Amino acid sequence: MLKNPSKNVVSTFSAGILEPFFARMAKFFGCIQIGEYTRAISEKRGKFHKELKPGCHCLPWFCGYQIVGRVSMKTHYVVVRCDSKTKDNVFVTVVASIHYGVLDVPDKNNAKKAFYVHSDPKSLIEAHSFSAVKTAISSYTFDQLFVKKDDLAVTVNKKLTENISADYGFGNFQTLILDIAPDEYAKRIIRLTNAAPKIAVSLTRATFHSE
Repeated sequence: MLKNPSKNVVSTFSAGILEPFFARMAKFFGCIQIGEYTRAISEKRGKFHKELKPGCHCLPWFCGYQIVGRVSMKTHYVVVRCDSKTKDNVFVTVVASIHYGVLDVPDKNNAKKAFYVHSDPKSLIEAHSFSAVKTAISSYTFDQLFVKKDDLAVTVNKKLTENISADYGFGNFQTLILDIAPDEYAKRIIRLTNAAPKIAVSLTRATFHSE
């Protein structure tokens, strides 16, 4: 059975004309679409209106509505490098990766906080993360840092939640300690401490042979 080529041409032509037409009409009447893991911030005559969740919304511009920005609800991360002193006065460098995101809690307007309160959220998280890691390091001895890395991460998460979540809307903090390294002086002391038994054995043998 032969297909009617003219019918296909008409269908293609109609779709090419009608789809852009309806898209322009939807835009004219303020119909917008918000993607997954995104919140849109709408204002009405310059004042905050509401957060828009994923889906289709109607915000007629002629009534004073407009979209002023979008906030990603995906997980982000920062890496901080902190030089500090432990409880037993050993200088160490701790590298940590902190994962975070905007809290998705009903009626809390956390996307609004994340959008309006601070102009550079990443710098905000980095600054608070650095402070939290530095404070946490001072609570542990040098040996405890290696044994209790998970406890150190929990302490950082708790500190960040206390300082950031309520005011800025960010949360779900997950800290991963990537590296702990003592300073050069501490490294020399560790090497000498590890080498001390061998040195003692060598001196004992040398004394025995000389006798």
